[in-house]
Amino acid sequence: MNSKTSFKALRQILQRDATTKALIEDLSKKIEAAFCIEANNETILWGNKGSFKSTIDLEHENEILATFHYNESRALSIFETIKILFQKEWEKKKIGKEVLGLYREINMIYGLSEMISEKIDATSIAEVALNEATQIINTTHGLFLMYDAETDNVVQIAQFGDNPSSQENINKQKEVLKELIKRGTSAIVPTERVSKNPALSHLKTVMYAPLKVKHRTLGMVILGHEDEIEYTAAELKLLTTIALQSSSAIESAHLYQKGLQEVQAREEAIRKIHDASQKFVPSEFIKSLGKAQITEVVLGDLAEKEVTVVFADIRDFTTISENLDPKDNFLFVNGFNNRMGPIIRKNGGFIMQYLGDGFMALFPEGPQGALNASVEMHQVLHDYNQERAAKKRLPVKIGIGMQNGKLIMGITGDTNRLDAAIISDTVNTASRIEGLSKHYGASILLTDSCKAKLKSPEHFNFRYLGAVMVKGKQKPIDLYECINGDSPKLLSHKLDTSATFQKGLDLYLNKEFAMAAVTFQRIFKLNKQDATAKLFLNKSAHLITQELGEDWKGIHSMSTK
Repeated sequence: MNSKTSFKALRQILQRDATTKALIEDLSKKIEAAFCIEANNETILWGNKGSFKSTIDLEHENEILATFHYNESRALSIFETIKILFQKEWEKKKIGKEVLGLYREINMIYGLSEMISEKIDATSIAEVALNEATQIINTTHGLFLMYDAETDNVVQIAQFGDNPSSQENINKQKEVLKELIKRGTSAIVPTERVSKNPALSHLKTVMYAPLKVKHRTLGMVILGHEDEIEYTAAELKLLTTIALQSSSAIESAHLYQKGLQEVQAREEAIRKIHDASQKFVPSEFIKSLGKAQITEVVLGDLAEKEVTVVFADIRDFTTISENLDPKDNFLFVNGFNNRMGPIIRKNGGFIMQYLGDGFMALFPEGPQGALNASVEMHQVLHDYNQERAAKKRLPVKIGIGMQNGKLIMGITGDTNRLDAAIISDTVNTASRIEGLSKHYGASILLTDSCKAKLKSPEHFNFRYLGAVMVKGKQKPIDLYECINGDSPKLLSHKLDTSATFQKGLDLYLNKEFAMAAVTFQRIFKLNKQDATAKLFLNKSAHLITQELGEDWKGIHSMSTK
């Protein structure tokens, strides 16, 4: 900490802290000793200059902060008291600065993780990593290098700082860089080695960290400064953390690209199954058109209805199905639908469309049946997953989103091919809400209009999640999480912390992000499965350091479908 900070600590105890001032004043009166404290800039911090016989300097870290003027030797007890109070205040400020530094690092690491999780190519990940590194590490230059095994070359995929000869230098230093990458260690390069390397002539300070993943190293990240500064072990550790996060994201991106064709092939097989199902029209749909049987419908038949639209989606479907052939995929999906379909029908709904890894259902009688069905589907899955666990299979989880509103149901197509169709913004909104259930980590999400239409809302338990602006809508929609579909342990946790969660949300919407983060962290610590609390914890922590406009209302904007 610098002298400016030390002076602030001294001024705090002498002029700003009422309790400390009263203590010193009381001590001065009791021992009847006058004194004056003069800062090294000749500012009087205490008393009047006047004329005093003796002086003593108040020093800190070999620097004189102020001079203590006095007459009687008993005044020295006040001087000693002030020294002790100053030391404690200085230590408090020092600890505060260290805590702030740690928080900035944690916040940066969280922000980096969040940003690179949205990237699916190495270049974008590298650019984000270097940009984030500059936010917390004092650096003027940076390189993000990858080793290309096919060409046996070290390739620059991102950089910052003025260095027009970077690729040329990389080519000249290829063997050295390959050796460092192969070694897979982090290091701060001694200044004398930096100065002797022509490729680093534009720098005076350098450190690097490997891009390690599992048993191999993908490349390395290099940071440098054009001035002679001293990188610390903590900064090297931070760079290593950034490199590790980046390498994991790059590896995931590589695996994504590598497996894309296989996934597309599997999805194509499921799509063909889905396309075949389009030839069949639900009998409930026919009845909604006022027809008794399918042979009575003709092209152009339509009816306007107010219904509740429900979208259900199997979470991590690709992970479950990646080791299955198309036939087993079909059997898995069919087994899932066989369990869910009867629940939908029992509660007054029907499945309008199967979507491969999920379905869309309509409930003509409104959201009461839709929510009953959603809760029951999760309860059935709890039992089903116990069976799967016994067979050492991955658990099946679903996310459900729903919206209530009007739509047009009708028969479209041509004279040789008829199809059941529904046209409505309600359907689009319900689909978006289901997508948000993954974002919020919620089992069941519904809108305020759905909740308002419930005949017996007291049968369910909800947590309000704030407003969301879905793509294509002009006004935000209030979201509620129905927690009755959660496991018994998680449900009990959410019921117990319901009031605390609402308090945290109120703090968040009032821009009191630090307190909101503390509140949501308290909830999350009680049960690490509470993904919604974790989301708001992370959002609150991230927003602590952000500058928000006056018009910020805490509305989540959903830019994708």
